[in-house]
Parts: sequence; C-alpha cells; structure tokens
Amino acid sequence: MELFALLAKGGLLIYPILAASLIGSVLIIERFFALRRERISPRGLRKRVLALLGKDKQEEAVKVLKGYDTPLSALLLVAVENPHLDRRTLVERLEERGSRESHRMGRGIEFVGVLAAVAPLLGLLGTVTGMISVFRDVTAEATARGVNPANLASGIWEALITTALGLSVAIPLYILYRYLALRVDNLVVELEEEVLTAVQELHPEERQ
Repeated sequence: MELFALLAKGGLLIYPILAASLIGSVLIIERFFALRRERISPRGLRKRVLALLGKDKQEEAVKVLKGYDTPLSALLLVAVENPHLDRRTLVERLEERGSRESHRMGRGIEFVGVLAAVAPLLGLLGTVTGMISVFRDVTAEATARGVNPANLASGIWEALITTALGLSVAIPLYILYRYLALRVDNLVVELEEEVLTAVQELHPEERQ
C-alpha cells in the first residue's frame, strides 16, 4: 500500500512510465519464446532434408520444409526449390531471403530499446515539472507567511519519484534489449553456417 501511495504522489507521468514497463515486458517475453533455437534452427532439419535430396526425393523434402515455420526451413526451401540455379545466384537469393528472416527475428526488439531510452526521460520530465510546481507553491507561500522547510523537502522528494521509477524501468529494459539483440546476432550466424553447409552439399563441384 505504501508503494501505491508513493506512486500516486509522482504525478501523471507515472502512468506512461508504467505503460512503458508493461509494453516492454510483453515484447521481451514474446521474443524470448520466439527466439528459442527450435523455433529458429531446428536440430537435424538440414541433415534430414539433404538425406532426402540424396535419394532424389525433392518433393518430399519440400513437403518436410513446408511443415515448419522457421527461418532455417524458409532458407532451405529457397535452395531446394531452385536446384537449377548456380551457386552464386543461389547465394544471392538466400541473402535476400535471409535479410527478411533476420528482420522478422528482430521484430520488436528495437522498440524495447526505445522504451528503455524514453522511460528515464519521462521520469526526468516528471521531476522537472514537479520541481516547478514545488517552487511555485513555495514562492506563493513565502509571500504570505514564510517558507516551511518541511513542505519544501516533501515536495522535492515527491518530485523525484518519477526519476527513480523511470530509471528502475529503464535499466532492466536496456539490459534485456542488449541481450535479445545479441541473441539475434548469434542466431543469424548459426543460420548462415547451416545454410552455407547446405549450399556446399548441393553444389559440391563449385566449392572453393
């Protein structure tokens, strides 16, 4: 109850800060589930598809890949459906599709970074407007009966609540934003290695 009482004294800017915390938390939880390895690069999928292609079962390989909804399956499908392409052209197609898949993997993460940057600014704005209000009231009070130091101190710490809350929201959001961004980078590297291996298997005569 004391926490809610403190928040109530923080002013209207408390609410957008809390909204930033809620939205950021939802996006982070969603990305944690979306960036699990089995939803990006299922283990054994490449070997399974290449084994089918080795037995001239292209249609079955395509059917297997379409049964997945992952970046790796989407990239391998490009390679499997275009066996007539030379290696250079195939790599260009894969890079184009890989760019789209990378963008999809990072969806929402940059917005978490924006929220992490905006939350402390909202807190600072709340503190500044609160301090303006405090000193306005102090000025009015001083002309009448003098300044009460207790009222001044009380107004100042109430104004600082929004800054403290903004920082409390921003710090974990920023840490998790950097973690998710690094997670995407690592997964993209793993995808590139998987796809490059597949291309080398499909075009062994063009290996360098």
